[in-house]
Amino acid sequence: MITANIYQIVALIIALAFFILVVFLIPTLIQLKKTVKSVEDLSRESRKSMELINSLLEKTGGPAGELGDIVKRVKSVGTKMIDIAEFFVDNLRSPLITILSLLLGVEFGVKHLLKKDGEIGGEEDVKTQE
Repeated sequence: MITANIYQIVALIIALAFFILVVFLIPTLIQLKKTVKSVEDLSRESRKSMELINSLLEKTGGPAGELGDIVKRVKSVGTKMIDIAEFFVDNLRSPLITILSLLLGVEFGVKHLLKKDGEIGGEEDVKTQE
């Protein structure tokens, strides 16, 4: 019969636990290795992409700056045009309304003065049209 003391049983249990740990860690380590490789590949590709983007930015940096300046100028011209239009509307609205009111009043007065004798005219007609 096999006899073992307590130390041998503890050593056997520790060895089995270590074996189980290693068995479960192997797939994790393999996956970790694949992940690190993928990160390296991604880093390499991103470095190439960044170099390409930097070279494109260097080539288009001058025209892009000029385009921004042009956009600013167009915006300022548009703002000035809006200000000019508001100025004309504000300054012409009051005299234009006054002139139109005068013309409509004169037209109304002339129509009532030139009516024939048989028609209703004068103050009663003015009151009914209001």
